[in-house]
Amino acid sequence: MSRQHVSAALVFAALSIAMTWPLLPNLGTAVSDPGDPYINTWILDWDWWATLHQPLTLFDANALYPARLTLAFSEHLYGIALLLFPLRVIGVPPLAAHNVAMLMGFGFCGFAMYLLAWRLTRSWAAAVAAGVFYAFVPFRFTHLPHVQHVWGGWLPLMLLMLLLYAAEPARRYAIAFAVMFALNGLTNVHYLFFGAFACGVTAVLVVPKRAWRELAIATACACAVLVPFLVPYALAAKQYGLQRTWEETWGYSAYASDWIAAWVAQPERRLYPGALALIVAALALIVARRERPKLLLGLLWIAIGFCGSLGLHFEFHRFLFGAVPGFRAIRVPARWAVIAYVGLAILIALFTAVVERKHRRAALLVPLAFTIALWQAPIRWYLAAPAAPVYAWLAQGPRTPIIELPIEAENSEYRAYLHATVHHRPMVNGIPVLPERASLAAKFNPAVADDFVDALHAIAVDLIVVHADLLGARAEEIRAWLRRELARGRLAYVADFDTSIDGDWVFRVAPRTRAANPPRLESFLRGEPRCGASMMGALDVPSPGTAFRYDGMFSGWAISPYGIRSVDIYLENRRVHYAAHLGRDAGLDARCPGDERYARKRFVLVLPARPAAVRRDTDVQVDITDERGVTTSLEDRWLRWE
Repeated sequence: MSRQHVSAALVFAALSIAMTWPLLPNLGTAVSDPGDPYINTWILDWDWWATLHQPLTLFDANALYPARLTLAFSEHLYGIALLLFPLRVIGVPPLAAHNVAMLMGFGFCGFAMYLLAWRLTRSWAAAVAAGVFYAFVPFRFTHLPHVQHVWGGWLPLMLLMLLLYAAEPARRYAIAFAVMFALNGLTNVHYLFFGAFACGVTAVLVVPKRAWRELAIATACACAVLVPFLVPYALAAKQYGLQRTWEETWGYSAYASDWIAAWVAQPERRLYPGALALIVAALALIVARRERPKLLLGLLWIAIGFCGSLGLHFEFHRFLFGAVPGFRAIRVPARWAVIAYVGLAILIALFTAVVERKHRRAALLVPLAFTIALWQAPIRWYLAAPAAPVYAWLAQGPRTPIIELPIEAENSEYRAYLHATVHHRPMVNGIPVLPERASLAAKFNPAVADDFVDALHAIAVDLIVVHADLLGARAEEIRAWLRRELARGRLAYVADFDTSIDGDWVFRVAPRTRAANPPRLESFLRGEPRCGASMMGALDVPSPGTAFRYDGMFSGWAISPYGIRSVDIYLENRRVHYAAHLGRDAGLDARCPGDERYARKRFVLVLPARPAAVRRDTDVQVDITDERGVTTSLEDRWLRWE
């Protein structure tokens, strides 16, 4: 690799870190939100785990038990997971691996487009400008919850190999195109269909007829590699009726105005590439007229991406949706935009190359301008708390099926995905809700049915994990239900674990023998406050989503049998730090009355105004450190300063 290419790779690596800051220092905890990133973390982890333990049944993932082929309910991401295998071998945990993939995806997009633009212009500045735009176009940041859409680098590489093959129909280029085609298909199902169509149209126009044989054979081999990863989707669609409806696809079809609107309420339709990109692309049509074939190539991809993004609002995708197998599985036609972004990047490169020919140094201002225009850092990430001890315990036992309760409450199903990366047991929890699962959930929500345990026993669920802190207003009802089922012998206590306030409780379904309930379980069933054998604590104020007007108050409590050394409050993804004031609270003395082993502390921090280093949309995370020096981090919480 030439020195120029190495320098470009380093530029994109550095920009990937800077543009997503502070992701790197929070690599093991940060997600864009506590939702889809948890699912994608689980998928990447499942690809790794199943490859080692059940490679022939990869798609029989452990969520939504007892359904089969559940990996096909989302994208399998195997192309990304493969690249993460070396990290998993050396012990990088699942969430950190997901975030490494995020950083790699941004850098890969930039460098891949750089290589394509370099081929077209032979200009370093032009290639970097195209790469900066393509890597950090606002679309990618909108899709931070979906790592597969950050991984758009295979598309420009496919086009690059196609152009190299058209210029010199050598077998090595045909094979290289097929490899890129296969990796693109293994990475993103949307990009598989979009890229195949765009490259197919391009090949018809640029590849000589006499040279089609080698390219067709290589592409057919790539398709053969993809077949085992596509058949499960067809089987799952047939078995569970997983077809996208006209109404659903219509809702995710863009309007032409979405391309020029700086803000669109529907995130999936935020396609605006930025004013600078539109202006530079328009100027390219004027100043780069001599590069007519390359301009037409860029315009072709822009036209395909733009028309496709209109989805069911335009005949192009409407025809594909109804007539071409596979396109009916596309939920969001607006994502065709990625094809248009390749075309826009080509025009940006052509414009910059013209500038460089006239003013060499001035050309470097173009990638700099795009860097400034597209800058989004610092990003407010959500920082996940460490997995509760119950999951490590589940990982040590046999892989019998479990259910976590409550089910379908707030963020419960997403959290179940994240924590499944620890235990890998079959679990009833998951998304989407299938009819069978919906029927089971209806026996728990809004009230527990008398035959709920029978329904669990019928599908061979072995353990129930009750997260007492998540029961909310239903806590008394769930305790009464547990008391009743324990008395009837249909449930049996197995274990409990200290977590936050009320802990996690594990029960066996249809136990073979009955045993007396331990005192701590009886205390829990009576609703009595408990003190665990480790740290307990909570942030009471602010509540999630709080908007401070002027001053900001942070208050909570901590109880520990090892004493409490300090409570630290962090804002701005742990970049702004304050030490909280510790004091007594008469209400806390009601917990563990008479037991002097426990230190009980109320912590308080009052900020009279929003600190200069804190943005309006920020977050808060609390660290509690006991006298042993052991620190417990509470779950992150987003808030806003008006």
